[in-house]
Amino acid sequence: MTAVSFNLETLASKFECQYDGDPETLLTNVSTLSDANKTSLSFFSNQKYKSELKNTKAGVVVLSIDDYELCPCSCIFSDNPYLVFARISQLFDISKQFESGIHENAYIDKSASIGKNCGVESGAYIGKNVKLGKSVYIGANSVIHDNTTIGDYSWIGPGVKINNNTLIGSRAIIHSGVVIGADGFGFSENNESKWIKIPQISGVSIGNDVEIGANTTIDRGTLTNTIIKDGVKLDNQIQIAHNVIIGEDTAIVACTAIAGSTVIGKNCKISGQVGISGHLTIADNTTITARTAVMKSIKKSGVYSGNMFPHQEFSIWQKNVAQFRKLSQLKKTISDLIKKADNNDNT
Repeated sequence: MTAVSFNLETLASKFECQYDGDPETLLTNVSTLSDANKTSLSFFSNQKYKSELKNTKAGVVVLSIDDYELCPCSCIFSDNPYLVFARISQLFDISKQFESGIHENAYIDKSASIGKNCGVESGAYIGKNVKLGKSVYIGANSVIHDNTTIGDYSWIGPGVKINNNTLIGSRAIIHSGVVIGADGFGFSENNESKWIKIPQISGVSIGNDVEIGANTTIDRGTLTNTIIKDGVKLDNQIQIAHNVIIGEDTAIVACTAIAGSTVIGKNCKISGQVGISGHLTIADNTTITARTAVMKSIKKSGVYSGNMFPHQEFSIWQKNVAQFRKLSQLKKTISDLIKKADNNDNT
C-alpha cells in the first residue's frame, strides 16, 4: 500500500473551501485534536473540545470560521467541518488499496468474467457465470457462487460468502464474515406439527455505493429478490430476512433484526438492537431509536422510540418514560389513599 500526502492548498481547493495558513503545509494523516502532530489534519465542531483545539499540535484543522480565533494552526473553513473532514479522510484511507492479479491458489471457473485490474486473493472461489466489473477486489477465502454479478470498484473483504443469483452494484464495500443470499427462514407447519421447508428460489439485489458491516446476513428472497437500494449503510451483525426492501440512503446500526417482507423507506436512520416485525412498512425519513420494538407499520415520518414499550411517537414515549420513573411514588400514593379510605370506612 502506498502512503499519500496532500498540501493545504490542494485540499481546500478540492473541496471548495477557504483556508488560512501556509498553502504548502504538508499533511500525511488524519487524527483527533489531542493525538495530532504537525502533519495531521483534524477537525473541530463540538464546543466541549475547545481546550483540545487550543492545545492541538495539528498541522491543519477543519472548522467553522466563527471558531477561527481559537485555532493555533492553519485552518480550512467550512459550515459543516465534520462532513468536510469525512470527505478529506477518504483521500488518506489506503486500507482498501490492492494489487491487481489473481493469486495462484484462487479458483475461478472458466465461465466467469473478470474485469480489468481486479485482485483475487488466495483461497477465493469464483463460480460459474460470475461477472466481476473492473477494479474489483475479492479477499482471501471469499466465496462468490454461480450467476453473481459484482459492479466496478467494489471491495469484498476476506471470508465473505455470496450465494448464487446475487446482484451487487458498483463501489460496494462488504466486510469480513458477511453472508449474502442464504435461505430465508420459510417453513409451513403440517397437521402433525412438523415443519415443511418453503424453497427460497430467488436472490438478493444490492445497489450502488452500499456498505455492509462484518457478520451481517442478508437472506435470499422466496419468489422475488431481497432488495438493498443505492447508498444503504449497514453496520455489523444485522439480520435482514427474505424479501425485505430497504430504501435509498437508509442507515442501520448493529444488531438490528428485520423480519421478512418488511419495506423500509429511504433516508431512514435505525439505531442498534431494533427489532422490526415482518410484513410492515416504514415511512421515508423515519428515525427509530435503540432497542425499539416495531410491531406495526410506521406511516408518518418522525422519531420513534420504544425500548420499554412497542414503538410510539417520540414525544409520547418521553411522557410515558417520565411517568414510568414515578411508578414507585405513584404506588405509595395509591396505597396511602386506600389506607385512608379504609380508615374512613371503619369510623
